[in-house]
Amino acid sequence: MLEEAFTFEKLLEAHKKCRCSKQHKKETISFEINLSANLVELSRKLQNKTYKIGKYKQFYIYEPKKRNIEALSYKDRIILMAFCTNIIQPKIEKKLIYDNVACRKGKGTFFGIKRLETFLRDYYRKNKTNQGYFLKCDIKKYFQSINHKILACNLAMSGLDNEDMWFIDRLLESRYEDTGVGLPIGNQTSQWFGLFYLNIVDRLIKEKLRIKYYVRYMDDMILIHNDKEYLKYCKQEIEKCVNEKLNLQLNSKTQIGQLKSGIDFLGFRHILMPNGKILRFLRSQAKVKLKKKLKLLKKIKTSELVDENYIKVRLNAFNAHLCHSNSMKLYYKLKSKYGFK
Repeated sequence: MLEEAFTFEKLLEAHKKCRCSKQHKKETISFEINLSANLVELSRKLQNKTYKIGKYKQFYIYEPKKRNIEALSYKDRIILMAFCTNIIQPKIEKKLIYDNVACRKGKGTFFGIKRLETFLRDYYRKNKTNQGYFLKCDIKKYFQSINHKILACNLAMSGLDNEDMWFIDRLLESRYEDTGVGLPIGNQTSQWFGLFYLNIVDRLIKEKLRIKYYVRYMDDMILIHNDKEYLKYCKQEIEKCVNEKLNLQLNSKTQIGQLKSGIDFLGFRHILMPNGKILRFLRSQAKVKLKKKLKLLKKIKTSELVDENYIKVRLNAFNAHLCHSNSMKLYYKLKSKYGFK
């Protein structure tokens, strides 16, 4: 119920989450000057259904690749936080399969990496070989291609009531209303919708195709099987499902490969060796990006634009990302090259 999701107390909790690392931003400070009055006004407008989503600000990010980010104002982000926390997460989370691993509590990039490793170990334990295959599927322009009507219909069939759907309809109408296709990447709700939209594909893979070793990180899907021909059949069924039921397309990165050659997933190449050992190396593209980041960090350090603590935090972040891989020797070599201890 919207009344329960958008109470003053729930909006206050959402504000506290939204202000983390944003407390020095101008719009955050402006909102907090009259915090109580602003929250009361938001609650009133939402509960009597007179609230309108504001305009989007657009900017680009370039990691891991160039993306157009569309962000709402601070007050709208509070509302989306409250909606996701109190409505979307409780009702959608239980509909998702366990191995849908992006942007969920207790999951994420490292969880996805470890999950793939678990599958490779179990595959070797049962088959005593690294001779096997994987199907890697990727959706062409995923967020830009999500159909509003299909999304709304699937959400309505998943336990969201009429009031929930009223808010979702207003949200979908706030952007790309003319085409009815696409979600703004900057919205928290878009992350949940992205998790949910391919749920029908997850169910196909797990329940009809009976693939035991399957993991998905947003629109990146990995299926592991000992039969290449069966994976070709799986690819046909997945492609048919995304085309006919979701109006999506698989992109050119979709491929079938050998486990012994390695699986590219979440920035690493995961290789199952003949003895069952799993090696995890940075992908070539990720190596180039790491070199660029360390080179830039060296320039920043030399110019004295930041303090030593900032440098330490950045280096620790790189270390945390790579410490569970077989690329640490490369990392230490690059650190030394750019003058870091």
